[in-house]
Order: sequence, then structure tokens, then C-alpha cells
Amino acid sequence: MRKKRIAAVVIMLCMIGLYGARVYAVNADISTPGRQIFEKGETVPYGTDYNISEGDSCEGYTVQALDSRTLSAEEFSREYDVKDMGIADAFYMVKLSVKNESNQHVGEQGVPLGISMLVGTNYSIIPSPALFQAVNPDIPAISFSLQTGTEKEVWLVFQLISGSTPDSEYLEKHPPMLQITQYPNQKLLQLS
Repeated sequence: MRKKRIAAVVIMLCMIGLYGARVYAVNADISTPGRQIFEKGETVPYGTDYNISEGDSCEGYTVQALDSRTLSAEEFSREYDVKDMGIADAFYMVKLSVKNESNQHVGEQGVPLGISMLVGTNYSIIPSPALFQAVNPDIPAISFSLQTGTEKEVWLVFQLISGSTPDSEYLEKHPPMLQITQYPNQKLLQLS
């Protein structure tokens, strides 16, 4: 009986060792993204960096954070004449200038602002596509393409929901950053 227990413990330890070796082997060559932080107002090229896959790169486009502000649900409803705002208590808004400096693939490649994220120490918030259209009525979608040499100013709208996201007071004390790409470089725009 004692020999069976010892054999079971030895087999278990071997299995744990093999599992640990496999985890190490799989993760040994993983490269983490470089982190680049840009000042508010600085023109940032997307370059070959992307969010989901290499095919999503926005080479030739630049983005610049111009302004940010917080509106209560009542202020947002009044200013933009929006009735259905969901369950948000407030809205964090980021004004960007997006420019197509040299991308020739108009209509095929553009800027996927829908996967940009408002990020902080322990949270990330994606923008609302429906409210983007309410605030930017002349742009048909949150991801868009521009003619080469043209520029557009847009507002991204992030919903602040009690219990799910930080509230506006927290964001004032701890300003978030806007993440525009994730890999191979995580590009973050400061908003204050």
C-alpha cells in the first residue's frame, strides 16, 4: 500500500514537471509589445502597428488627441439631442484629428477607431459605435477611410456605467490614455 502511494506521488510530480516544461517551452519565445506613450496634441503615425491582425494596419494614417471632456447623461442628452443612451451615468469624450497622409487604399483601408480603447491602471473601455454616429453625424461609421491628404476631426464617446467602469471623478483624478494600437507596439495617447 505504501509503495503504491509513493509511486502515485512520483507519477504526479513527473506530470507536474512535464506540464511546467511544456508551459515554459510554449511561452519562451513570446515577445511582448513595446509601449509607446505620446503627449496630448502630438501627431502619432499608425505605421505598421495594429490591434487584431496585421491586415488591420493603418499605414499612412496619423492621429492626434486634441481634447477630452466628461458630460453627465443629462448634459450629453441635451447637447446632442440623444434620447436612448443606455444605462450610462456619464460619458467620457475624446476629440481626435485623423489624417490620411499617404494611404492610397481609400475605401479598402481606414482607421478602426471602434477598437481603440480608453485605458487606465485596471480598466479598459471601448467606444460606443451608436453614440459615435450621434456625435459625428457626417461620418457613416466608427471605422472609416479618408481621401489621401485629407483630415477629419471626430469625437469618440465612452460610456461610464456605475459598477462597470470608473466614474467621472476618478477619471479626473487619474486621467486615462487612449490606446490606438496593441502590437507590435502598444501606442497610447495621453489625454491631459
